[in-house]
Amino acid sequence: MNQPVPTLVVDAGQSSIRARLQVDNKPVFERTFAPLLTHQPLMPQLGKVVRAVLLQQPATDVRVAAALSGLTPLNADPGSVLRSCQDVGVASVVLAHDSISGYLGCLGERRGSAVAAGTGVVTLATGATSYSRVDGWGNIMGDAGSGYWIGRAGLEAAVRAYDHRGAETAILDLVQHDFPEIETAYIDIQSNPERVALVASYAHKIIELSGQDQVAARIVDQATDELSLSVGASLKGTGWTHGSRPAISWVGSILTNPRMADPLRSKLEREWPNADIVAPFGGPLEGVAQLPDLPASHPLYPLLHVAETTEAGTTPVPPASGSRTSLISNDENSRLQTNRDIA
Repeated sequence: MNQPVPTLVVDAGQSSIRARLQVDNKPVFERTFAPLLTHQPLMPQLGKVVRAVLLQQPATDVRVAAALSGLTPLNADPGSVLRSCQDVGVASVVLAHDSISGYLGCLGERRGSAVAAGTGVVTLATGATSYSRVDGWGNIMGDAGSGYWIGRAGLEAAVRAYDHRGAETAILDLVQHDFPEIETAYIDIQSNPERVALVASYAHKIIELSGQDQVAARIVDQATDELSLSVGASLKGTGWTHGSRPAISWVGSILTNPRMADPLRSKLEREWPNADIVAPFGGPLEGVAQLPDLPASHPLYPLLHVAETTEAGTTPVPPASGSRTSLISNDENSRLQTNRDIA
C-alpha cells in the first residue's frame, strides 16, 4: 500500500508567508513567516522558509508547492530551491505566480474569473483552452483596488486633509494615532523595510470607516470599480461574452468585509447578469495545494515551474509545455536538465 506523500504548501505574499505541511490533505504543521520582499531575490527567501519548516518538522520525500507574489519566468528557478533543500527531505518543487493559486483556491476546475486581493491584487480568467491575467503589476505600476492601493489612497487623503487641500476625513486620525508627528510620517513609512505591508495594513481600517466617512467611502467605491473592471477585462480576454455564464469568485482578506464584497458583487451582477458568482472553493493555501496535481489539460498548467528528482539512470519525458527541471541523481553528482517552452 502506497504511503501518503507529504506536501509542503507555501503562500508567499507581501504581508506574510504562510507555510503548511500536510499529509493526505490533512495539516500536520503550520507556521507564518515575515513578508516576501519582492524587490529581493525570491528563491533564497523561499528556500529559507522550506528549510525552517522541515528542520522543525522533519519529513521525507516532500513535495513543495509554492505560490509567490512577483514570480516571473525569469526569476522562477525551482531547481535551485530543490538543490538547496534536498538534504532536508525535498523531492520535488512546483512554483506558480500567486494569481494561479488564487484562481484554484477560488474556482478549482471551474472556468471563469477569480480575483486574488490582498496586499496586491491580480485577476485571472480561463476559457476552454486559454487564460488571461489582468493587473498584478505591483504597487508602483498597478495592483488597482488592492489593500496597498486602498492604504496608499487613504494616506494621501489624510495628508490632503492635513494640508487643507482635501475634505476632512477620519483617516487622518488613524494616521496620527500611529504617527503623532504627521509631518515626519512619510519618512518613517518610506524608511520601513516592510513599508508595502505597512501601507496595506490601513486598508481594513479604511474599509471599516467607509460606512460613516465620505472620503473612505469614495476610496472603497473606486477600489471595487477597479476590481470589477479587471474581472470584465479578464473574461473578455478569454472569449466570454455578457450573455455567457462564467463562474466568478474572489479570495483575499480585504474582500471578506461586506463593505467591499457587497458593492463588488452588485457591480458584477449588473455587468455580467448571467454569471455564476460563487463562494471560493478554499483559501490561498488550498489553491497552492492543488498545484502538484494540476492536470496537463488545464489552461493554467503551462504556467507552472517544476523541478523533481528521478531514479538514477532514468531520463524523464519533459511536458508538452511549462517549465520543468529534472535533477537526475547518481552516486557522484547531479546533472541538471531544463525544458522551457514558454516565456
